[in-house]
Amino acid sequence: MAVGWGGLIAAVGLLIAAERGSTVRIAALVVAFALGGFLAGVRAEELRLLHAAVAAVAAYAFYGLFVLIGHLVDFLSGPASPSFMPGDNGEWGIAAAAALVAAMAGGFVASVRLRPGRRDQHRRRPA
Repeated sequence: MAVGWGGLIAAVGLLIAAERGSTVRIAALVVAFALGGFLAGVRAEELRLLHAAVAAVAAYAFYGLFVLIGHLVDFLSGPASPSFMPGDNGEWGIAAAAALVAAMAGGFVASVRLRPGRRDQHRRRPA
C-alpha cells in the first residue's frame, strides 16, 4: 500500500514533467519524488527508506503503463502520446538519478520525523 501511494504520486510528477525542458523536468521530478518517497515512508511501518526506493521504481512502472495507454490512444487517432524517455539518454539518466535521490530523501525525512516515542515518555519522573 505504501509503495502504491508513493509511486502513484511520483508517476503523476513524471506525467507533468514528461515534455518539459530539462531544468523544469528535473525540478518537477525532485518535488514529486520527494513527496512520493515521503508518503511511502509515512505509510510504511518499518523499512521506510526501502519503501521510498521501491516507490520510485513503481513510479516508472506506472508511468510506463500510462505511456502504453497513451500510445494506444494515439494509435486510435487521439492526441500524441508522451515518450517514455524524454530527452537524450544522459539527460534522462540525470533526471532518474535525481528522482531516486529525492525519493530517498523524502523517505529519510519520514523515517526521522516518525520515530516512535519512548514508552516511559509520559510517566512522571520522581522529584
